Amino acid sequence: MNSDRPGGSIRPPHLAVRTDRLALHERVKQQFGSFGSIAAPPPAEDDGHIDEAAILADDFAKPTARIIIGVFCASLFAFFAASPTFDAPGVWSNTFRFDTAFVVVWGPLLFWTMSRLKVPRALRIYLVLSLFIEPFSEAMLRQQGDGYWDTVLWPAAVAYYGTIKEWSGLPGASLPVFFFVTVGLLGRAVWGKKSADYWAPPKFARTLPIVFLVTVFALSAWGLAHGASVENVFRQIVHLMQLPLIALLFLYALRVPEDLSAIGTIFVVTALFRSLLVVYVYFGVCMPQGITDRPGLPEWCTNHSDSVLFVTAILIVVTHAFEQRTKRTIMRAIGVSALILFAIVLNNRRLAFVSLSIAPAVIYLALEPSKRKRRVTTALMIGIPLVIGYVLIGSEINSASPLVKPAKLVMSVLDQKDTSSISRDIENENLIYTMRQSPLLSTGFGFNYQNSPNNPPVDLSDVFVNYRLIAHNGVLWMWSWGGVVGFTILWMIFPITATLALRAYRAAQVPLERSAALAALGAVAICIVQIWGDQGLNGYMTPITFGVAYAVATRLAMRLT
Repeated sequence: MNSDRPGGSIRPPHLAVRTDRLALHERVKQQFGSFGSIAAPPPAEDDGHIDEAAILADDFAKPTARIIIGVFCASLFAFFAASPTFDAPGVWSNTFRFDTAFVVVWGPLLFWTMSRLKVPRALRIYLVLSLFIEPFSEAMLRQQGDGYWDTVLWPAAVAYYGTIKEWSGLPGASLPVFFFVTVGLLGRAVWGKKSADYWAPPKFARTLPIVFLVTVFALSAWGLAHGASVENVFRQIVHLMQLPLIALLFLYALRVPEDLSAIGTIFVVTALFRSLLVVYVYFGVCMPQGITDRPGLPEWCTNHSDSVLFVTAILIVVTHAFEQRTKRTIMRAIGVSALILFAIVLNNRRLAFVSLSIAPAVIYLALEPSKRKRRVTTALMIGIPLVIGYVLIGSEINSASPLVKPAKLVMSVLDQKDTSSISRDIENENLIYTMRQSPLLSTGFGFNYQNSPNNPPVDLSDVFVNYRLIAHNGVLWMWSWGGVVGFTILWMIFPITATLALRAYRAAQVPLERSAALAALGAVAICIVQIWGDQGLNGYMTPITFGVAYAVATRLAMRLT
C-alpha cells in the first residue's frame, strides 16, 4: 500500500510512469482547461422559447392588402384596354393583344421581386399573388359560355397562370409564368445564401416530394412506352408535377415560427378580398340578370378553387382564437368567419360545406383530452341537432334564397340524386373499372379512363373536352393510371403530412404553434376533400395550400420534437 496516497490506493499500471501521468494531464488540460481553473460554461441550449408577441406583430396584413389592391387595379386597367380573343370555342387566340404589352411593366417588377428581395419576403409576395390571382383555366369568360361575366381579373390570370402561349401568343410554350417563378424562387431557397440561424429541412422531408416528382415522371415514361401521346401525358401531369416543387419551395424558404403569423394572415386577408369579389358578382352581376331567381343558380360566382381558400381561412382564424382565447381573437374569428361563410353560400359550391364538416371533425379528433375539448363536445351535442334540423327543413323549402342554399347543397351531397351526382357516380365506377384492368401497375399517364359496360356512357365533352383524360375524383383517377404501386407512392405524402402536423400539435407549448399545427392538419383534410370531389390536383389552389401545410407541419415537428 502507498501511504502517501489517500486511502492507501495504488496507481493503476498505465499511470505508474511519470511521463504517462504528464501526458494524461496534458490531454485533460486541452479538453477541459487547466487544473484549478474554472472551465468555461457550455453554450446555452435553445429552450424552444419564442417571442410570440413579436411574431404576431409581423403579420404582413397591410402589405398583403396593398399587393392585392395593386394587382386588382392593374388588371382592371388592362381589362378596359384589351379583350380576350379566341380562334374557336375553348381555343385561345395566338394573336398579339394589348394586355401582352404590359409585360414591360409587371415583368421587370416581378423579376426584381423574386430575384432581389430576401427569400422570406419574396415568398410572402409569391403566396399573395398565387392565392389572389385566379387560375386562367378557372376564370369566368362569358363569351366562351363559361360564367356570367368576363372577370376583371382575366388579364392578371392569363399573365400569371396562363401558359406562355396563351399570354404572349408564342406557339408551343405551354408552361405558365407561375411555374418559372416557382422554380426560380426554389433555386434561390435551396442554393442561395442562408442566414446564420437557418435550419435545413430534414432529409426525409426533402426526399418525399422528390420521390413524388420522380414517380410522376416514371409513370409518364411508362405511359409513353405503352403508346400514350406526349400531349395527353403533358395535360395530365402539368399541374401534378408542380405540387412537389411548391412543397419543396415552402419547405426550404418558410421560417418557422417567424413566418407563421404572416402566412396565416395572407390566407385570411386574401380570402376576405375574394369574398368581397363573390359578393359583387352575386349582387352586381348575377342578380341584375335575373340569374339568382332560378333555383340552383348561380352555379358559382368566382371559381371552384376558392372553396379551399375560404375554408382554410376560416380554420386559421378559428384555431387561432381557440388557442389564444382572448376576446379580441374570438370576436375577430366570428366576424371574419361570418363574411367568408356568406361568400361560401353565395359561391354555391357544395364541396365547401363538405370541407367545413370534415376538416373541423379531423381537428376535433386531434385535440387532447382537456376541459376545452369537453366544452367543444358539449357545444357539438347542442349544435349538431340544430344543424340537422336546418338541413332537413331548409332543403324542403321551395326558394332560391341564400338562407336555404346551404341546406339544399348539403342534402344534394347526401341524396346524390341530382344530375351532377349521378354523372360523378358513373365516372367513379368507370375509374374503378379501369383500375381493375391492371390493379398492381396500370398503364401510366396519357390514357383516357375506360367506360364500364355496366353503365351508360356519359358524354361531358360539351363542357369539358378532356373529361375522360382528367377525372373529377383525383383519388380514383390516380389509382386508375398508377395502380396500387403508383398510387401508394404518390399518396403517402398526404398521411405523412397529417401525422407530422398531429405530432407538432401534441409537442407544441405555445398557442401560436399549436394553432398553426391544427390549421395545417385541417388544410390537409381540405385538400384531400378537394382532390376527391373536384379535380383538386388539376389546378393551383390545392397544391399551394398543401405545400404550405407540408412545410408548416414538417418544420414545426422538426423544431418541437
